[in-house]
Amino acid sequence: MAVFVDYRAIALVAGASTVVFLVGLLRRRFFHPLSKFPGPFINSVSWLPNVVRLLGGKHHVYIKKLHDKYGPVVRVSPNELSFSNPDAWEDIYGFRSSDEPMEKDPLWCGSLQHVEADVPITMAPRRVHTRQRRAFAHSFSNTSLLSQEPLIQSHVDKFMDQLAGFAAEDKPVNMSDWLSFYTLDVISELCLGSSTGLLATGSGTEWSRGIVLAARGALFDQATRRVAGPGTWFHSLLSAYAIPPRYKAAKLNHFLNTKKRVLPRLADADADADHKDFIYYILRNNESKKLLSETEIIVNMGAFLAAGSDTTALALSALVYLILTHRKVYDKLAAEIRGGMDGVSSAADITWARVKDLPYVGAVMNETMRLHSPVLASLLRAVPPRGATIDGHFVPAGTTVSVPHWTASHSARNWTRPYEFLPERWLEPEAFPDDKLQASQPFMLGPRGCIGKNLSLIEQRLVLCHLLWHFDLELDGGREAAWRWERDGDEFRHLQAYIIWEKVELMVKPTPVQR
Repeated sequence: MAVFVDYRAIALVAGASTVVFLVGLLRRRFFHPLSKFPGPFINSVSWLPNVVRLLGGKHHVYIKKLHDKYGPVVRVSPNELSFSNPDAWEDIYGFRSSDEPMEKDPLWCGSLQHVEADVPITMAPRRVHTRQRRAFAHSFSNTSLLSQEPLIQSHVDKFMDQLAGFAAEDKPVNMSDWLSFYTLDVISELCLGSSTGLLATGSGTEWSRGIVLAARGALFDQATRRVAGPGTWFHSLLSAYAIPPRYKAAKLNHFLNTKKRVLPRLADADADADHKDFIYYILRNNESKKLLSETEIIVNMGAFLAAGSDTTALALSALVYLILTHRKVYDKLAAEIRGGMDGVSSAADITWARVKDLPYVGAVMNETMRLHSPVLASLLRAVPPRGATIDGHFVPAGTTVSVPHWTASHSARNWTRPYEFLPERWLEPEAFPDDKLQASQPFMLGPRGCIGKNLSLIEQRLVLCHLLWHFDLELDGGREAAWRWERDGDEFRHLQAYIIWEKVELMVKPTPVQR
């Protein structure tokens, strides 16, 4: 039986499809509400350039180069604008008294199927976020955190004891690993009432390693939403088959491990009342106000464990590398720590009250987090229905907007010698009159600013001051041995970022200070 093929119909369908495709491209490029904003042609019609850079770990560098070429506002995707001027921080992320809030964009907020409908404070919509933040307010208050200082100090002491053992054997230590052990032990005891014990064993666990993989999984999830559109059937298909199974498994295992630790703690509300962990405060306030469900408590403890460990550890690792490759900074910092605290004759005298106002310590921390912010991802927001004015530009409703940390904190429009490590810029503003210090926002700002900011600063200051009080430090094998940290022009050639920096080896030789 002969098969009749209507080639004219095929040609007509193909031609019509081509026309529709070309019209779509022309509309996105020339007739879209964002068509007036500068940017590459390919970015105005496709998400693919961003997806490729996201998966390659170099998205932050790519966006920075676009801003260098096109200016302080760039159309980086068909419906997305990126801003680099400091005023945009407040316009996008700040408090909006009269206008509608900038909600987290669906491209950024991933679904958590295995925890039903509950999401952590880091991903929650405005009303849920406000309720959850109120529930955690006391746990992260200065009064509560200062009451936890003995607990934090106990982990600092364990860390120093371990370093003393390495020093006694004249062995180098991978500071990246040990700083992660320190921060995860601290945050797990604050969240769950007991530590992970990593400082005691000196090695990571499947759980601790899985936290890093889960972050990569979140990035893959964002990439699938960019390609397919959030919530579509195509997104579901890509999520099921395009995200590597090990990342999905790490995400699920992190939730299950957290749940395994949280449920017994919730069942024994009066356990160890002398040690007031976060759950103690949550339960005390939750009974009457019913602010959090059981699952919300679990997913938030999981979020705090992830966000409160690797980000602080990455900042500290970068700080150690930077001071060890800038000897004048190291010497000045060590001199302040060893001679600038009144009433300190031994390590036991190093307290938060004595370290919190050390000016050069603060300047070094600020400059480290500017130059090497732990979070590199563009934290995406959606413009509300009435539109918004951002950095002097009216932006239509539904547009995805952000200020990329790396771009804002490395732009020559915002900083003098932006790629140089210069802590003095935070102490001597008259010497850097063109610097816009507010361009660096490592903890964000506004109603969604990092709830753990004060905790991170306490952890960083205490361990840094103890570290340089106890030890002289040097890179094992010299600067060449830390080659993965070296810059190539304006970027780290060998470091990649998947929402946060990947953790790489940093071998340091500690030598006890002779007094």
